[in-house]
Amino acid sequence: MTGLDSTTRLLIGLAVLLALSQAAATVAVRLRQPPVVAEILVGVALGPSLLGRTLPGLHRALFGPDVMPVLSGLGQLGLALYAFEIGGRLTASGRTGRQAARPLLAVTAASLLAPAAGGLLLAPALHAHGLGGPHGTTAALGAFLVCALGVTAVPVLARILQDRGLDGTGTGRLSLAAACLGDGACWGLLAVALRLAGLIGTAQTIAGLVGAVGGMVLVHRRHTRPPVLVEGRDLGLLPMLGLVCLAAAGSAALGLHPLFGGLLLGSAWPATRRGQASLRSVRPMAAALLPCFFLGTGQQVDLASAAGRAGFVPLVLLLFAAAVLTKLAACTVVGLRGGLGARESVRLGVLMNTKGLTEIVLLGAGFQAGLIGRTLFAALVVVALLTTVLAGPALALLGPPPEPDSGDRSRRPEPEAEPDYLRTA
Repeated sequence: MTGLDSTTRLLIGLAVLLALSQAAATVAVRLRQPPVVAEILVGVALGPSLLGRTLPGLHRALFGPDVMPVLSGLGQLGLALYAFEIGGRLTASGRTGRQAARPLLAVTAASLLAPAAGGLLLAPALHAHGLGGPHGTTAALGAFLVCALGVTAVPVLARILQDRGLDGTGTGRLSLAAACLGDGACWGLLAVALRLAGLIGTAQTIAGLVGAVGGMVLVHRRHTRPPVLVEGRDLGLLPMLGLVCLAAAGSAALGLHPLFGGLLLGSAWPATRRGQASLRSVRPMAAALLPCFFLGTGQQVDLASAAGRAGFVPLVLLLFAAAVLTKLAACTVVGLRGGLGARESVRLGVLMNTKGLTEIVLLGAGFQAGLIGRTLFAALVVVALLTTVLAGPALALLGPPPEPDSGDRSRRPEPEAEPDYLRTA
């Protein structure tokens, strides 16, 4: 394969990636696991963790330095499209009702503050042991751990709610809305972490915070008010793609992640019938390009080497406790105080602990910015995968879901066709 030009090797590598991702996703669905977990594992396996270790020549040929920049660019485009479609979907579904605004804010605060305390406590020790990146000062590392440990993967959560029959229940809608608000706060905290590390200026930080807060307010308003879908024009696919690219480029120019711009654009997308329908047109492209992003992440982490280092397993367990057990306990307590039964309160805590894609995106941004080192990056990736894999069995142990709220049946959206996009997210 060394005699082939880079374009040919790029196309072969892309074909291998897509085929393996599809096969792994199919197996994951049969095991009742989110397909995103399998696709992340494929990206990791095609990196130095497996392919680079067993067949280094093939690894260099398919995913060498002359090929990966193109694949990484495709992955970033897929990520921006993913964020755009999800932003529009979240503000148009899963509403909790105006009367649920107070419990929504309580769950959001609990899901962020509990792991935030754990992250702030761990940051000095992790920094002292050299687990931070070249720009990971104690303050910057602490701010990054707050958002990394507190984030919830909204698309994975939405798919789990659908698969488990929880999307029509009060607990399911509450968890989805709280995850939306919490993720907005986490992206704002990422801007703070970058500022503390000296990687972006004050004006860029303010722009990031304003965007995050604005997105949270918009999501909150659309979640707590009835849907008003009016007729309107469909902008068209090509202009819509151009706007997504500009939004992603704008957030990247500010020193933030390209996903941030796509997410805000989707959240502000007009709530017209044609506008909501046009959002779904980006699903096939995002589904095809997201494995490229997972591949890029997989090239940066070597789980085989990390697992062999002394102290790696205790580090994973420590981060797991800080990220998962604290959030589970806090959300359970809030649920109990809010009038939910014990089982539903625990179910709420489990749902808020799904991570998956959003966590991987945040970790990749932190690693590329030099906020965390390679070992800490690998440990947090393992935690993200573990929490997502364990969500399904934990929900099964809690028994069948309650009946959907009768008062909300009239507002539930019509069932859609096979959600190709959410299949990968």
